[in-house]
Amino acid sequence: MAMYDGAQTAVRTIVGDSKTFNVKVGLHQVSVLSPLLFVIVMEMISRELQAGLPLELLYADDLILMAESKESLRDKIVKWKSGLESKGLKTHTGKMKVMFSCSMKDKVEEKGKWPCGVCNKLVII
Repeated sequence: MAMYDGAQTAVRTIVGDSKTFNVKVGLHQVSVLSPLLFVIVMEMISRELQAGLPLELLYADDLILMAESKESLRDKIVKWKSGLESKGLKTHTGKMKVMFSCSMKDKVEEKGKWPCGVCNKLVII
């Protein structure tokens, strides 16, 4: 905590540095402790949301969810989104990608294009 208490930064540009300002959120980007601190915090925040491997994987600041159906996936996404946001984290569903996997060839309409399992918009993977 001492490392982050009263932390300040400035923006560096080619015409000079800005005035310093307080940093109230985030991790120091150049600190060797940042990845470890991030993993520890994410583990504690997400512990009550996790169902376990292989259904959910946390990788850095990305999340992989696996489900048997679109409805189950939608429920998981809502659970994780609301759970993380209740802890003060923001989620960006605009970057979300959904991949369907099946053994039946007639279910795949065109290689590389599927509807998103949440919003049914076209997702290109």
